[in-house]
Amino acid sequence: MASIRFHIAVFSAKCTHLALRLMGRGATTLPGKIAAKIDPKILQKLCKGRDCVTITGTNGKTTTTHMITDIFRNCGYTVVTNVSGANLLSGVTTSMIFGMKDMKKAEKEGKKIICVLETDEAAYGKIACQIMPKVSVVTNLFRDQLDRFGELAHTRELIAKGLDSCEARILLNSDDSLVSELYHGREGRTVFYGLSEESMHYNNVTYPDRSGVLPASSDAEYCTGCKTKYTYTARSFGHLGAFCCNKCGKKRQSPRLFVKYDLSKNPSDEGYEISLCDGGANGDRASSEENTGLIEKRVKLPIPGMHNFYNSIAAVSACVCMGEKIGDTESLSFDNCAAALEHVEAAFGRMEKISIGDKKICVLLVKNPVGLDRALSFVAGASDAEGIYMLLNSNIADGKDVSWIWDVDFESKEFPEKVYVSGDRYGDMMLRIVYSGVDKSHIIAKPMEECADLLDQAISDSTPGKCLYILPNYTSMLALRSILVKRYHLKDFWK
Repeated sequence: MASIRFHIAVFSAKCTHLALRLMGRGATTLPGKIAAKIDPKILQKLCKGRDCVTITGTNGKTTTTHMITDIFRNCGYTVVTNVSGANLLSGVTTSMIFGMKDMKKAEKEGKKIICVLETDEAAYGKIACQIMPKVSVVTNLFRDQLDRFGELAHTRELIAKGLDSCEARILLNSDDSLVSELYHGREGRTVFYGLSEESMHYNNVTYPDRSGVLPASSDAEYCTGCKTKYTYTARSFGHLGAFCCNKCGKKRQSPRLFVKYDLSKNPSDEGYEISLCDGGANGDRASSEENTGLIEKRVKLPIPGMHNFYNSIAAVSACVCMGEKIGDTESLSFDNCAAALEHVEAAFGRMEKISIGDKKICVLLVKNPVGLDRALSFVAGASDAEGIYMLLNSNIADGKDVSWIWDVDFESKEFPEKVYVSGDRYGDMMLRIVYSGVDKSHIIAKPMEECADLLDQAISDSTPGKCLYILPNYTSMLALRSILVKRYHLKDFWK
């Protein structure tokens, strides 16, 4: 039976939520923060007895969470999730409090319930022990907001602490040398997912101009054990790929679930197809013809871009493993989960295309070097790209240091003809673009106070049928959403 403190905490959260909504504010974190002050164990109580999936890591959390949520719903589940992306303790608590109504309704109707919760990587150690997830996904570890997170080894230790506080089945990205190390001491409950080494190698060798192969990023250039530089037999991007240490023998683990793909076609285009595979105990080695245990399903990539290969297979893996964990291998079979992936829609800021009259905009959140590199590569390959609008802020939520933009390979990217720049640090971004070789006369730059007017101008300059690609970092993306809500009648980010 719930305590009086619990009920007071929930009531206070609801009152706070109502007051903030009346003021036109999001109310995604403060209600949970107040509730946790009143009852420090409220999240633990809300999650007790629930089937929960957590998603953490540097990049791809929100998209992967969104994909997992949509797959579960398409497979007949009622899902509670932090739809706004508020992933600290307060945001997760808020989402669970306001998911109580849906869960009670689903229980009365005899429907199955899943909680899918995105969790901040630095806060995961404190959150996981309260959620007690049955499945936990770790996407990747890239350098991001060093003034907040510190070095990646520290972030990995925080995640490890969270994994050790629960008994979740752990899904790790096999292609990330930093993430895959988390399986040590947790071998019995670890499942690897990733890209097919055969596909990575084939595209690196056969289509070098389309492969995105770069020297390993400084995020994970060296073996953490013996400090020897990794060698790669195949690569995807950043430090992800088939790595091996020639001195101590540390190497990539073969993923059980993986993506096969062909970069002779453009993954930036809508309708691009990938093969989702479950290789069982043999992993991606099962792609050889002599192995009959391989399950393979070809699907259209629901959200374009090569980085979404990883998000897609992570999402399907999470749902399949949850089915195995809770004994629902029928609804959550590999075939059902893979088929449901095609019905996923993009979340705001994650490749979501929005129609503005007869024109389109597409928002791609960028917050660190690898994320921006992937976004620029995507735009360079997009057949409908006519303009690019980049916004750079340096608020606390973004990270105060913006020098990371100089770690991105702008020089090898082909920019659209029309370039727009705004944000509190628009001068820094404009300088970086000019230094990459873009003619200054092709750039229109305005401060953050005028970003709405610049957006109007960029949309007005667009050709019907073409797309304006907008690349904001975190707080500029929230400001952009507010502008789109007011001027173009989009729904708010928490809806």
